[in-house]
Amino acid sequence: MKEVKEAKRKYCSQALLAAVIVAVVAIILGQRAIARGVLLGAIFSTINFSVMAMLNPLKIGKSKYKAGSFAFLSLFLRMAILAIPLVISAKNTSVNFFAVVVGIFFVQLVILLDQFVMNRFSLVR
Repeated sequence: MKEVKEAKRKYCSQALLAAVIVAVVAIILGQRAIARGVLLGAIFSTINFSVMAMLNPLKIGKSKYKAGSFAFLSLFLRMAILAIPLVISAKNTSVNFFAVVVGIFFVQLVILLDQFVMNRFSLVR
């Protein structure tokens, strides 16, 4: 459980840091809507990842039916969380929709970069 918390903290903080960097670059380039979209998507991506990390251990030790039902409800909750920034950006022109979509994938991108790039070129094996 400790490893899950450490991984969650590591990946979420790196994703938010990357989103802030992208947002600052977008603001410098005069694209405030893109900056808002990336930040909004990354924030909700982080919330989604945190909810997943909290709820997954609760499925262990349950019967097949209860675990399946819990998994479905967990997935429904997480999809509802990810729908919030998409709806906000669809209704608000000051937030770029496509930037929100990119921001939603920031946690996954950080995990991929960590696993395939950083570990491949790590000096410690």
